[in-house]
Amino acid sequence: MAGTVLSLERMLAVRAFALVVALCALATPALAAQTERDGSEVPPPPPRLIGYRLPIAEPLVLEPALLPGASRAYRAGIHEGIDFRAPYGMPVQAARDGVVVRVDSTYAEWSADDRAAALAEALRIGHTPDDVLDRIRGRQVWIDHRDGVVTRYAHLSKVADLAVGERVVAGEIIGAVGASGLPEGGPHLHFEIRVGTGYLGEGLSVDEVSYVLARAFSPDVSLAVRGF
Repeated sequence: MAGTVLSLERMLAVRAFALVVALCALATPALAAQTERDGSEVPPPPPRLIGYRLPIAEPLVLEPALLPGASRAYRAGIHEGIDFRAPYGMPVQAARDGVVVRVDSTYAEWSADDRAAALAEALRIGHTPDDVLDRIRGRQVWIDHRDGVVTRYAHLSKVADLAVGERVVAGEIIGAVGASGLPEGGPHLHFEIRVGTGYLGEGLSVDEVSYVLARAFSPDVSLAVRGF
């Protein structure tokens, strides 16, 4: 039995690693090569997909409904990030050093009627349009880590005094947990690790995405693991 479990873990690790490598390949074209003084080009760094800090003082809970790839039937879509359950107003911190590329310092909540109409249209057409998905994410901060990876922090109740182009360090407070964009979802942090044009966990099974996320947050992780 122990041998079977170890074989399954190895299989998951190999498949998850292969898919992460594919994501890294997608990210590479988006990176600009560095130029040395002699004019030679230095290849961009590969996307770093380990060693992230937890963005809030709550554990990473690997429940299928909270993970990337989970169905979102109410909008005929797929979840592209990790949901952290947290109380309203809990500080949100940068998961890695990087540069702010979006900060919603001014934000106006859309009305319940507009939201209902947008969700109904998504159901009618069978997918969630990008602009509607962005509205659902509410008030956001995005951080570019300069290796093809951007982290997104969504549904925030407020943001810190940040500006686009400003450097932040891992652990720096960038906002607070809220329910903006989708009040019906209650307060929580929606966190995405974007790799190139995709997201970490895209195309993975529940077990595979659980493995990849646990690895991404290791060793800074306090796991409340269910179903893995």
